[in-house]
Amino acid sequence: MVNRNMAETKMFEFEFPVERGKIKEFAKAICDPNPIYRDREYARKIGFKDVLMPVTFPMSLAHHAESENVALEVVKRLGLDPAKTVQGDCEIVFQRPICAGECLRCEIHIGNIHQKEGKRGGMMTFVEVMDTFYDAENCPVVVMRIQIIERG
Repeated sequence: MVNRNMAETKMFEFEFPVERGKIKEFAKAICDPNPIYRDREYARKIGFKDVLMPVTFPMSLAHHAESENVALEVVKRLGLDPAKTVQGDCEIVFQRPICAGECLRCEIHIGNIHQKEGKRGGMMTFVEVMDTFYDAENCPVVVMRIQIIERG
């Protein structure tokens, strides 16, 4: 059963270095040949300090957290059954482009928790997880919202 007391709480906080080599590896892994992710000189020519962080790069945050498995730890600490839990929606909103060389701070918060009856019976639980990335000036620059769903 979901622990509703976890709503609106901070679960993790850690540094998220944006490294040029990791951006290049990530772009290669997602098969994106755009030079904005690979070529520093190209990025500079079009007005950026360095290569840009791909839009879905924040999903790699788990590699920087202290936990061995951030997603599983979130699910377990919420009191959800991992065998019945899936990821629903994911939205990533950038306030500005992020370049290699920046070091962001990531905070993972639990947002809204609600339940509703499933169409095939059983209660479904919906948990909003918000990962907010802050720059060196402590301004939020990326927000990633993920919906965790536990089937009934």
